[in-house]
Amino acid sequence: MHNAKALLPLIVLFMLGSAALPGCTRMGGLRARMAADELAHQVPIVGDPITVGRLNAIIIDNPYGKVKVYAKSMHEEARIHFRVDKESRLRWRSARMGLDFDPTGEYFTAVHSNDGELSTLTIAPTDLSVDGFRPPVDLTVYIPQCDGLDIRNAGGKVIIVGVTGVINVESGTSIREGGHIEIRTQEGQIESIHATTNNGHVTLVTGPTSAGTIELIAPRGKTSFNSRYGIVNHSMPSKGHWTGIWNDGTNEIRLSSQDGDATVMVVENPVMYSSGKTR
Repeated sequence: MHNAKALLPLIVLFMLGSAALPGCTRMGGLRARMAADELAHQVPIVGDPITVGRLNAIIIDNPYGKVKVYAKSMHEEARIHFRVDKESRLRWRSARMGLDFDPTGEYFTAVHSNDGELSTLTIAPTDLSVDGFRPPVDLTVYIPQCDGLDIRNAGGKVIIVGVTGVINVESGTSIREGGHIEIRTQEGQIESIHATTNNGHVTLVTGPTSAGTIELIAPRGKTSFNSRYGIVNHSMPSKGHWTGIWNDGTNEIRLSSQDGDATVMVVENPVMYSSGKTR
């Protein structure tokens, strides 16, 4: 009897441990499913890996969806993720209609080419559709550094963080509305930036050492150049239009919104700043 009492705590511990095992198993299964889901939502890059220490340019064409580009040295190599907007709802509706909808289909191709000096990552849409309908698909690109960027999209916002070099963004087409555009550069930007949307705000957040010949266009909204740094010459403000030369820059910075505001914000840490207008 005495021995039975001594073994009682060990029996209780064994039972508690056994009860915890199914939960651990479920947690391990959840992690595995999450990892598989993340892998299924990646766009494979054809070509050499894009790593730190080389000049990289990106060309993106997304006919229907958001585009986000994050250039940070913490990313060891480039990765591309996509997500069908309202994926669960589309899956449910397609099942009810008897359609074969795959939210992890090959909606994009990505090819990395290198001419010896500049490497270029080209992301293009496939013709994948569901009975003639291509769902909105959001793209997110993580890259160690980006030294030039060209984006065409519609049906969603564009967010660009940490990119240097020439930046061109066109959001919206004649048949589909664009979205908000927010560009947050590194500390200094002395290359040209062209960003235009037919529906939303266009915001450039840049550092005190940047410069440029600036033109802001917003016929139905407001234009503003907000800076406590540098010198602005030949400023010409008018309704829906603002021009000026900042820090004697010759590179052209042109922000245009057909139905929103066009804004330049100059701050000390532009990568970490958010205007909140793209949310």
